[in-house]
Amino acid sequence: MPRQGSAMRRHEHRPVGSFIALLLLLLALLAAGFSVEWDWDVLFDAHRRAEAARRMGAWLGAFLSPDFSTEFLWHSWDLTLQTLSAAVLGTVVAVLLAWPLAMGSSRAVCVGEEREGFVASFLPAGRMRRAWRHFPLRSPAALLCAICRLTQDVLRAVPDFVWAVILVAMIGLGPLTGALALALNITGILAKVYSELWDGVEESRYAQVRSQGGGRLATFLYGIRPLASRNVLSFTLMRTECAIRNAAVIGAVGGGGLGSEIWYQIRFGAWDKVSTLILFTLFLTLTADLASNYVRSMLRGDAVRAARTAAPSGRGAGSAASRPPRRPWYAAGFVVLVMLWSLWFMGWGNRAGEGGTARNHLAPAAELLGGKAWDNLRFFQRLVSPEFDLTAIGIGPEDEIAKRKAEGKAVELFSQYGPGQFWNGQAWATWLDELRKWFVWRAIESAAVPLAIGVVGTVLGVAVTILLTYLHSATFQLKSGHFSGETAPGWLRAWRTGQLVLARLTAMISRGVPEVMWAFLFIAFFGPGLVAGTLAIAVHTVGVLTRVFGEAVDNLALNRFELSCGASRPAAYAMVAAPLAWRDWTTYVFFQFESNVRAAVVLGLIGVGGLGFQFNFNFEWFRFERAGTYLLVMILLTVLIDRSVRILNLSRVGRS
Repeated sequence: MPRQGSAMRRHEHRPVGSFIALLLLLLALLAAGFSVEWDWDVLFDAHRRAEAARRMGAWLGAFLSPDFSTEFLWHSWDLTLQTLSAAVLGTVVAVLLAWPLAMGSSRAVCVGEEREGFVASFLPAGRMRRAWRHFPLRSPAALLCAICRLTQDVLRAVPDFVWAVILVAMIGLGPLTGALALALNITGILAKVYSELWDGVEESRYAQVRSQGGGRLATFLYGIRPLASRNVLSFTLMRTECAIRNAAVIGAVGGGGLGSEIWYQIRFGAWDKVSTLILFTLFLTLTADLASNYVRSMLRGDAVRAARTAAPSGRGAGSAASRPPRRPWYAAGFVVLVMLWSLWFMGWGNRAGEGGTARNHLAPAAELLGGKAWDNLRFFQRLVSPEFDLTAIGIGPEDEIAKRKAEGKAVELFSQYGPGQFWNGQAWATWLDELRKWFVWRAIESAAVPLAIGVVGTVLGVAVTILLTYLHSATFQLKSGHFSGETAPGWLRAWRTGQLVLARLTAMISRGVPEVMWAFLFIAFFGPGLVAGTLAIAVHTVGVLTRVFGEAVDNLALNRFELSCGASRPAAYAMVAAPLAWRDWTTYVFFQFESNVRAAVVLGLIGVGGLGFQFNFNFEWFRFERAGTYLLVMILLTVLIDRSVRILNLSRVGRS
């Protein structure tokens, strides 16, 4: 009864979090509209629109004439295999590291069913007691959970291209650098989503395991993990595809593979070769998509097949029911073979050496494990010593503070307008001008660009995704007869199959082309700036979210739609599928928003501006302390987004 009462109390307060989230979203959209400059003039000025169309036409004309020479095709094929091996190796390492980190980050696994502590017993029931559940020092398990969450925040907050820059200094150029950079970033991503998927499982569904005396580990292994396994598998396979695409960024800083060659050809304006490389990237993405669908179908254990096995009707059915299922073992064997191939190719199967001989890209790992590579990291000690410019705000030696004031570079916030003038717009402008004398404030302001791009790009992408998911779902395009009772004629089934294929092809291309390449396309029309970056993020978001949204719908049992019998397919999608899949959708949306903010940081390298541009500018000019400040802002931005989502229970309803 107490547990039911607490659940009811959480349910009563649940709309408050959603209301706050909606209010924050509206405020974020307003802030994104007014805090940064959006240049839409190209759409309204006839001359600029004609010039933009001419630039895009010339760009597309060069891009649509790929280089199909035999030599370059073989070179692109070798790079494709190199990218695949690095992505597989990076994902495997990330999964191995993410599982224990996610177990520590998951409140359901690490903290479990908490008793009210000594301090909580003195707090009044209600908001204060619920706020106490977010305090990390309330118990050792809660402290461990907080440390694991902070660790995963840092791993995914630092972009993979930054990890690659550090690893290049340690072990040099090559696909191993790209694989390890991907592994570090993906570890934080997988740990976050795994923990939220496990926290999203209703306690009542695994209460029986706990009631039988199962501890936290047993409850996780036999209760929580199996119930979330489908979504965990789907997201892991999706991240493998993302790892392949992320080589387009990592290659720019020495990660090898297709990405390195793409950036090399872009610098020379060889768009015919870039087009060929993008086609190979799309081919690799499509192949990975088909392979992941095969693995998913083998591992998910189709309910209809299981039901037929459990209810035998023939002579040999009994023996068939007693035999263990073999299909999951086939899928596991396929995954193991791909893993072994990636190790073999990176070490001995490639043709990256002189004269087409194999080059052992795994050799630098010995330096990393042996400790020799760590000596090279001393060069980056300044990077982890960020500049805070404290003398600008009156902290530090008196003579330096006096010098800053004499030069007019010290922050004197209320010299002209006091804090009581907050209603005066001119006062706010003056305060901002004063704050900009402080370097740290300028670093914080630079975060407004990726944040604005992430907010607007995610909202646009989600709106299109919800519409496209209906066409992407096999449940509504191919299997609707199982719950609607309709018998569709052959021409109608062919029409729906065509819609399904077209929707999935659209999503595959949207996510298969990296955000950087979409940004180049929109920059050709809009020019460098926020608009091009936002549209690139939105298009890529459509591809990523359509995939996981569609899988969340297709993972629903068909009997869940029986109550909608008689309703149209769009009505069943809107009134049944969307509410049932909403919790998974919410997890993916808020995760994708955070991912989009990080991607917007990376887009700063190609002219979008903001945090990524400032970090790269200071890094290239050896101002490592200032670059470290921008890196710290990246981490704090990710932590702020993650903690806000968790506190408002937006990633998983009813969890902290």
